[in-house]
Amino acid sequence: MLFPTLMSKTFFILSLSLTLCYVGAQLVLSFFRKAHREGKSFVTSKINKYGQQDLIVEPKLIIKIFWAALIINILCFIGLMFTRASFPLNMLMMGLFTFTDGITLGIVLISIDENLAIKVAWLTAIITFFAGTIGLYSKIDFSFLGGLLFWALIGLIIVTFFRIFVSIKGRARKIIAFIGILIFVGYLLYDFNKIKKLKNLANFNNWNTALDCSIDIYLDIINLFLQLLDLLSEN
Repeated sequence: MLFPTLMSKTFFILSLSLTLCYVGAQLVLSFFRKAHREGKSFVTSKINKYGQQDLIVEPKLIIKIFWAALIINILCFIGLMFTRASFPLNMLMMGLFTFTDGITLGIVLISIDENLAIKVAWLTAIITFFAGTIGLYSKIDFSFLGGLLFWALIGLIIVTFFRIFVSIKGRARKIIAFIGILIFVGYLLYDFNKIKKLKNLANFNNWNTALDCSIDIYLDIINLFLQLLDLLSEN
């Protein structure tokens, strides 16, 4: 068997999901970079403080594209939730969700500073590696984090919703982002630790369980990326 264990199945799905997300984001970045090279009026550029070219898309256009992409992404996620127990349809919906997630992420990067993508991606990868290693191989049972993380996430969602209507800048925004980072690092520890508990139980060694685990970790990683982006951005 090509993927005999729950862990190998989970990491296979997670790898595909992150790849599709990257492709979606890269398509957006490539589109606007090409448009700038061709002199399209809806995209200009400035030089950031590091001497890098930072693309600036017409605000009304970027907002329209963002909300359209976000709505499609949410619909794909809802579809994934309804089909998550129906293999292989759930895998197809996971692919559509992560690809459209990448498109949304690409729009976010353009609206902030696409030059931060590599730095934030590396930080996310390093944090995920260490959190995953601790969650999988330490002797600590991180199940105690479940309730605390749930209520912390609810608080973060409320604050994020509030920020749609009220601009929060400076130190307050950095503090919120730092708290968000802590929350999703905690979730990485919790979710990797959950795989450790399930991997030796034969009843859970299937593609549906692997998909559930990969969805959790994928969301942890993407949200960690977004919080790091918020922390490091100057906007």
